[in-house]
Amino acid sequence: MPVAIVGITQYYKYKMAQLRGRPHEDPKQLEKEREERKQLEARVQNLESIVCSVDLELNARMNRMLAAQSGIGLLPPHRADDKQQALSPTVATPHPHGSMLAMALQPGQKIAGRYIIQRELGRGGMGAVYLAADEKLNERVALKIINAGMADAGAADRFRREVSAARKVTHQNVIRIHDIIDDGPMVLLSMEYVAGTTLADYLGRVGALRIDEARNILGQICDGVAAAHAAGVVHRDLKPGNILIDGEKRAKVIDFGLAKATFMAGMTATGLIIGTPEYMAPEQVRGLAQDARTDVYSLGALSYHLFVGRPPFAGETPIAIGFAHVTETPRSPRALRPELPESVEAAIMRALEKDAGKRFADAAEFKAALLK
Repeated sequence: MPVAIVGITQYYKYKMAQLRGRPHEDPKQLEKEREERKQLEARVQNLESIVCSVDLELNARMNRMLAAQSGIGLLPPHRADDKQQALSPTVATPHPHGSMLAMALQPGQKIAGRYIIQRELGRGGMGAVYLAADEKLNERVALKIINAGMADAGAADRFRREVSAARKVTHQNVIRIHDIIDDGPMVLLSMEYVAGTTLADYLGRVGALRIDEARNILGQICDGVAAAHAAGVVHRDLKPGNILIDGEKRAKVIDFGLAKATFMAGMTATGLIIGTPEYMAPEQVRGLAQDARTDVYSLGALSYHLFVGRPPFAGETPIAIGFAHVTETPRSPRALRPELPESVEAAIMRALEKDAGKRFADAAEFKAALLK
């Protein structure tokens, strides 16, 4: 399918080149050719977006395959009492068949000569996360398994560079990464442990948040993301599942830079497509360059979800959702929630501009508009 689309794309580009090379002296004919060129350019952009969306889905499947190939042991689906559940920096994603492969660590097992495994906290596409006691620091930490080992020395170097950059982000609304751990075939991250729930789970229980509550949580998220932007770090995968909420409604952003780091640890790709479709900026869907404004778009999509009760776009497949981000305008938030202040709607819609140049420059600027 992608090959066919690429072929059509090349054809349209060829036709546009022809039109540019044959300016016509007749004003009416010239205007007709300009209009045809605009239509062809729009079709090319749409086709390229489709190709990138297909790449997104293929990349996600490849990552799941890599996780399965590196897995040791078959673990059953995790179940926990909601009243006693304490989540760490992870996004639990169920396997299509009801179970998933992951690195199997057991309570009491010692990792790297200092971490004693206490229990499993959750699982994501790259492996599992465990609560562990750090005997050296005498505190509890979250251990996140990245995979069963880096594919090659180059991948390991890239991974370490990304994690090193993420470690520079120090803020009360950001989960702190402590260290990279090598233990035999395993590569793990030790991180700050926070007892609480993910924003995704919280939204699943309560739906759209009260306006004052949403503003409070979003303000904290923006503060954490702004600290990362000030350090030159782009998150690339902001979503409810990557936000932790503790018992006092304090928000902490997790996995800064890890979307890119873990992807690159598993494979090499051009036009890297990283993110979660419901919250991805158009340039992410198209595999283009990304910066702080990419996170601003994701913050806009996240804000839309918190205030309205659902993301700005939905679809049956990642391709459909990604294509909507590139080509469609989201429905007005106030049309779905009339009591929403106009200033909030204006901030969200500006953050969701297709053209990155029309968005807020960074998370701090977005917060100022959202809370005014």
